Amino acid sequence: MWEELLAFVGVLLGCLARSIMPFLRKLRRAAEQGRVVCWDHRYTATLAASAFLSLAAAALIMPSLTLPGPISPVAAFCLAFAIGLGSNGFLNELAKQAGMV
Repeated sequence: MWEELLAFVGVLLGCLARSIMPFLRKLRRAAEQGRVVCWDHRYTATLAASAFLSLAAAALIMPSLTLPGPISPVAAFCLAFAIGLGSNGFLNELAKQAGMV
């Protein structure tokens, strides 16, 4: 039971991390240029949408995720995080290619 919960949290955080990376990249570029990025409520809306989509993606991915036999909690979390990050990255690239983003 705890393995599934840990894997779900890993997938969710992996998806969420991939969704937030573009904003973090924007912050880094602004800091390198000496600009200040103020928090805009569009970021709040984007974060809420990313959290919702990440939760939905994690719920869709979890049934197909099978953890190998006895596995350490750290390895289970890392595996699930990588799966969430990779799958969300793949979906983001498909959305860009389709012209949705």
